[in-house]
Amino acid sequence: MLLETILQGNMQIEPRSYRDEADLTKMGSLLRAGSAAANGTFYAHIGDVNWSLYYPEFEGGLWPYLSLWDDPSDPDRLLAWSLTDPNWATFDVYVQPEFRETLLAEKIYIWAEEHIAAIIRAAGQDKIRMNYIAENDEIVNTRLQARGFQCIGAGTVCMSQSLDYPLPQPGLPEGYTVRGSKGETEVVARATAQYSAFTNTIPFDRYVDRFRGFMQSPVYDPELDVVAVAPDGRIDSFCIVWLDPVTGVGLFEPVGTHPDFQRRGLGKAVMSEALRRLKERGMERAIVSTNADNTPGIKLYEAAGFHITNRLGTYEKKLA
Repeated sequence: MLLETILQGNMQIEPRSYRDEADLTKMGSLLRAGSAAANGTFYAHIGDVNWSLYYPEFEGGLWPYLSLWDDPSDPDRLLAWSLTDPNWATFDVYVQPEFRETLLAEKIYIWAEEHIAAIIRAAGQDKIRMNYIAENDEIVNTRLQARGFQCIGAGTVCMSQSLDYPLPQPGLPEGYTVRGSKGETEVVARATAQYSAFTNTIPFDRYVDRFRGFMQSPVYDPELDVVAVAPDGRIDSFCIVWLDPVTGVGLFEPVGTHPDFQRRGLGKAVMSEALRRLKERGMERAIVSTNADNTPGIKLYEAAGFHITNRLGTYEKKLA
């Protein structure tokens, strides 16, 4: 009865802050329910959430910027949750799939928008964004456009492949090996490869500390951090994969190769080994995403067996 009153808009339900890992479990359950509904709205893989939360880009991380709406009829269930990223002026909203067209969902989107807008204005900025909006999601696209958002940029492509076939074993340059990471004992070598593969503005020593903290987190598994190692022990390519035993879907995030050692088959080699490890652990499908204009990345993923399954847009709004 209480939930019905809330859904009809006759009673306001307020969000609360994140508490503990039990909340993370509830957040994952909502994401899985949304993905299973396959109703056009994009729901992230739990690995994406773990990577964002346990590999923070700034002091304190994103934990204080999580907002959760409890289901009054079920203490183990969330109606929705939202994540604000003040560093990138973005926000995400995930609502239980059966509620996505309700007044409740609309109010939650508006609350999340106003929340990020207040943070961004206080920082002296004037634009907010929402990423990962499926191009065929008429509900969310219409909702954002009505709020003054405009779709910008090339967006993101989502790629997928089945693991229900014999996986090939690609060759490696002479002397190279592919294996799981050794964890903190080689944190500098591992961080160096990733620091070089992606654009970074923070000092390298801070980057190493950040990666060490991630390695010490409860979500890091060195066996799922696959690296290509040169004869002298240098790490030149890497990928991390994330399991979801409930859905049987494994996620690649991140994937990269040191720019000095690209075009040698190292990226394909670490991905192939990671696919083998996903299948070995019971995953039935693998997914990966990248910017739609990242042509080299898309070609690498296609060479590793992936194909494009969805396209996601980025929406931006200039604050008054």
